[in-house]
Amino acid sequence: MTSLSFLGALTLLLLRSTIAFHNSMATNQPNSSRRAVPNTMEIIDTRLAALDLALPPPGAPKANYQLIHRDGDLLYLSGHLPMKQDGTLVIGTCAPSHVIDENQSARWLSTEQGYEAARHCALNLLSTLQSYLSTNITITKSDSGVRQAADLSHIVKIVKLFGIVRSHDEFSEQHLVMNGASDLLGQVLGSDVGGCHARSAIGTTSLPLGVCVEVEMIVKISDK
Repeated sequence: MTSLSFLGALTLLLLRSTIAFHNSMATNQPNSSRRAVPNTMEIIDTRLAALDLALPPPGAPKANYQLIHRDGDLLYLSGHLPMKQDGTLVIGTCAPSHVIDENQSARWLSTEQGYEAARHCALNLLSTLQSYLSTNITITKSDSGVRQAADLSHIVKIVKLFGIVRSHDEFSEQHLVMNGASDLLGQVLGSDVGGCHARSAIGTTSLPLGVCVEVEMIVKISDK
């Protein structure tokens, strides 16, 4: 091997070692130091389309309360019901499999059906958020100074979910039902924004309008 070839091979080896070192350092960084790709509404719409989903029309309060209350950079969302795109609600009571097998009735819902209902709750929460942000909050773009309506990309973090699952006395998988809401928020908003939130899930014997699950949410936003 000539000296020139040897130097070229050595240079290539050093370059590969440097790249491998930097890749290793990036992989081993703690989560808190990683920079997530900022959300845009285009990215969020693309995620929804990939899931074959669309935000339903925003709903209205069913009694004497507000859908959203703002306190500083926190938005407190009232409980949302599992309303589907066609306006119908998911009605029923979540029950263990042996109860469903023994009593073939439309009133009983499986954990998987409850999971899907919780996804509908999350979609309705996002719809309410989008409506509120675009109507009540304007932001100024730093590069152009142009003011525009806010949208779901201005959610900094889903802080907490609280879910109430209408349950048979022997049903104990409320946490799995609530995964439907948590999973959807992570899929649509990204894991750094929509996932890894605090959460509680409880069971009850009755819910408004006979629905199987109700979900409320606390969100941190940015108006910059």
